[in-house]
Amino acid sequence: MGLLSDPSSGMAKAMGGIGAGLRYPNTLNVKNPASYSTVDTLTFIADLGFALQNGNFNENGVSVNARNAFIDHMAMQFRILPKVGMTVGFMPFANVGYGFSKTEPVRRDEDGEITSTITNSGSGGVRQFLGGLGWRPTKWLSVGVNAAYLSGDINHYISNTYSSSEVQSREKTYNTEMSAFRYEFGAQGTMSFSPDRSLVLGATFAPAQTLKSDTYVTDRHSVSDTVIIADAFSMPDLMSAGFTYHWNKGIIGADVSYQTWSKASFFGQKTGSDRVSAAVGYMRKPDGLSRNLLLRTSYQVGLNFSQSYFKVGDSMGPMQFGVSAGFTLPFNTSYNSISNLHVSGEYIRVQPMSKGMISENYIRINIGVTFMERWFMKLMVD
Repeated sequence: MGLLSDPSSGMAKAMGGIGAGLRYPNTLNVKNPASYSTVDTLTFIADLGFALQNGNFNENGVSVNARNAFIDHMAMQFRILPKVGMTVGFMPFANVGYGFSKTEPVRRDEDGEITSTITNSGSGGVRQFLGGLGWRPTKWLSVGVNAAYLSGDINHYISNTYSSSEVQSREKTYNTEMSAFRYEFGAQGTMSFSPDRSLVLGATFAPAQTLKSDTYVTDRHSVSDTVIIADAFSMPDLMSAGFTYHWNKGIIGADVSYQTWSKASFFGQKTGSDRVSAAVGYMRKPDGLSRNLLLRTSYQVGLNFSQSYFKVGDSMGPMQFGVSAGFTLPFNTSYNSISNLHVSGEYIRVQPMSKGMISENYIRINIGVTFMERWFMKLMVD
């Protein structure tokens, strides 16, 4: 399905992408819908993020750089009932985009050397349109649900061509269009030890889901043969748990998630591998009463690790390691608006587990803006 996207927004990206136990006032956190209940009665939040990325790919001493930019997420959050917050948004779920080839000699005859070129390329991706509710029935417990509509197309192309027209080439394409509704449930419990110290425990669960899809696998050799596979893709069970510990000057937290990709289908085949990922993050809280801009800015650092969700033959896919750091700078756009600029940097290492695979290194700059405006104030005239 491509590279899985991280749905973390703004501040959480710099904290390693934690989310299951992250609960902070007027902060958008789509990783656990129970957190939506933190939005206050008067506030409307709009969150927009995009990323600049440089990728370095290395294989057998040959290195190539690729630069790109993309929209990371768009979301809004507001309160619709007492103790009930709502979030709607758009973000990618997975992205496909690659192209590489290899040319090698096959044999030599009286007309010269005949070479073979193998080309692989892919494009497309899966997007999700999300809506969710978070409700705080008691002072210490919050629950929530996300409903997401997944939609997208994925295309893979493989060809084997020869420099001589006397040798027949072969092409194989995989094309699919898919859609589905996906649900995720979350809960967060808060334990207060003092006015400025608390512990938040969180958990989420998204059940397995078959994607409605029309998939065509076409093999062109001596003749063209197309196989149609119905509902060839499915999603796994997604589970996560985490915590954050809050005190007057900071927040520290960690997440762990487990995804049963070995039970999922890709083009009608079960070639996935169960995925475990973990993250840890820290934030130094801002001093909202200070006139010093540096003290009113919050600072974050984080680490994360994840296994691959697919196999390469009988071997595990590459492991991914990441480190991140950033800051959140407050600024005012009007008398009733207090907004934040989120800037963070990430270094991501994708380490192959098998010889001959491509190693990947990414440097990514994440930029996000959170607009918080007092839309629901009732002005009183004396």
